[in-house]
Amino acid sequence: MLGSIRDKASGWIAGIIVGALIISFALWGVNSYFGQGGQVNVAMVNDTEIDLQTYQRALVNLRRQMQQIFGEEISLDEEELIRQQTLQRLIDTSLVNQIVAEQRLRISDQQVANTIQSLEIFQDESGFDMMAYELGVANLGLTPKMFELEMRKDLLAEQLQSGIAETVFVTEAELNQILKLDNQTRDITYALLSVSNYIDDIEVSDEQVNSYYETNKNNYKTPEMVKIAYIDLDVNKIAESIKPIEDELRAYYQSNKDTYDVDEQRSVTKLFVKIDEEAGEEQIANAKTVIENALAMANDGIEFEKIIEEFTEEGKGALQFSEHAFVVRGIMGDEIDEFLFSAEENEISGMIESKDTFNIIKVGEIRGGPKNIYEKVAEQVVNDYKLNQAQLKYFELSDQLTTLAYEYPDSLELAAEAIDSPVQESDYFARDNDDEGIIGNDRLIASSFNEELISSGINSDAIELGENHIAVIRVLEHKPSEIKPLEYVKAEVIADIKQQLTADKLESIGKEIISQLKDGVAPEALEIDKEIKWESESAAKRDSVNISRSILRKAFQLTPSNGQVAIDGYRFGSGDYAVVMVTAVEDGNLDNIEEGDSKKVENELKRLKSSAEWREFLTNSKDKAKVMIFEENI
Repeated sequence: MLGSIRDKASGWIAGIIVGALIISFALWGVNSYFGQGGQVNVAMVNDTEIDLQTYQRALVNLRRQMQQIFGEEISLDEEELIRQQTLQRLIDTSLVNQIVAEQRLRISDQQVANTIQSLEIFQDESGFDMMAYELGVANLGLTPKMFELEMRKDLLAEQLQSGIAETVFVTEAELNQILKLDNQTRDITYALLSVSNYIDDIEVSDEQVNSYYETNKNNYKTPEMVKIAYIDLDVNKIAESIKPIEDELRAYYQSNKDTYDVDEQRSVTKLFVKIDEEAGEEQIANAKTVIENALAMANDGIEFEKIIEEFTEEGKGALQFSEHAFVVRGIMGDEIDEFLFSAEENEISGMIESKDTFNIIKVGEIRGGPKNIYEKVAEQVVNDYKLNQAQLKYFELSDQLTTLAYEYPDSLELAAEAIDSPVQESDYFARDNDDEGIIGNDRLIASSFNEELISSGINSDAIELGENHIAVIRVLEHKPSEIKPLEYVKAEVIADIKQQLTADKLESIGKEIISQLKDGVAPEALEIDKEIKWESESAAKRDSVNISRSILRKAFQLTPSNGQVAIDGYRFGSGDYAVVMVTAVEDGNLDNIEEGDSKKVENELKRLKSSAEWREFLTNSKDKAKVMIFEENI
């Protein structure tokens, strides 16, 4: 199923589901491990229920990931898409899990363990980190056993999808045809008729202005606007206001020491000379000379980076340089570890001989192990402590805010006084407001234009602006949208008419040019009122950067036949008009295509075919299944 997500999702949804955190899909299994008596269901797939709790867990997790990845608020359209995607994935997963059970597919415990241990989110510099695993799973609201059961389901679904993918193949003829088309070139000639060259010639009468204005009045309206009062409660702002004392911080550190303690780690810079396994005594002696000369320079205080620069001049490239950030024991080898984990920061070794290598080691920063002390992580502890305290305070204050705003709906003052937060007032803003801050938040804007809030003037419910960030608003003033009188927008109307008339004129001229060209008139002999400039591009490819993408796209839609020039036009959104001619088409030469490029195209074709087969399999399975969605419970 992990593969099917990758293939079927698109845009930012694919980035979240596939790139961010594979384990998010573990929340999208059926509700075998969450169901309780008397539960509320959002859907039913055959005899399998999908309960509200499972749906909400998946929804919250996906929304949180999106915010973490993109660092911005989720728009209302994106929120609705997340809801739809979450429900559909739950339905698909439930259906696939049922098919897997019917097919009696099996995954070993070792395969499950290996997959979990390979997830990057659960790894540190030394490999799989059990603490990170347990913490990550807990953050998802699961126990390790629950997570492992869901991971097993995902792997079984992946096995099912792989079986379908293995039936897909690409014929040589298909591949060659795609390669020829993908590498096709075209000789293109084109001319651009620009609005700017014609618009000043357009005259507009008062009659035209009046007629256009009457027909298009809605284009000249003032935007609907509101002015609101609001209370903003944000856990991050609360955290900023917390001033912890040293004793509190140290006590917090001791209570959460496991979170901050790490194995002893050391950063390393290294100069070294490698020796071939079959090197003779002379080669070994030369290698020792190089490393001894480098060591003398290091002992004179010359930085390793400078030493390598000098040795790479005059062909002395035997000396090499590497840098390693925070390694643990066992990474560099016993010979190096013996010095590395006994030396002090900035200490430089003598020559260390390891397998096939002569080395000089410089110890950088040391952390972890004996250096697991409060001072090393004090800044992180301060931030964590403040956020922890802020979250406790946030839940208390948010409860007071929502309760008082509801009990006293005609004013925000009592709620503001109770939580010691000011009532703020906005300026007037419209639905398309994109100001920074919460006035530009889509959810707040939607609530601000809620008809009931506008007509009643009462406080809103709590509006969730982000994670642990809410606001309560009250609409103070409302300005309906109004059509502007003609005298105020006459210049704008005239400009719009001239733009439209010019674009229409250019399209008419363009079509006349195309007609003349098709009749055999040479481009330089065209009879039009203004001279135009023709541009040419030989052997243009689909990704050529010297031609407008729109013109290039039009050119690759044209196909000359029987040696004739293919001609057509393209009207830009700006009103400009392009006349495009394709004089020659040359298919890609298979002999010039690298084997690696050919293989990439073949793999992509297989992937696309596999995706199509999987989608068809899911669609057919869903058509045969009994799926019920309980919209009223979502």
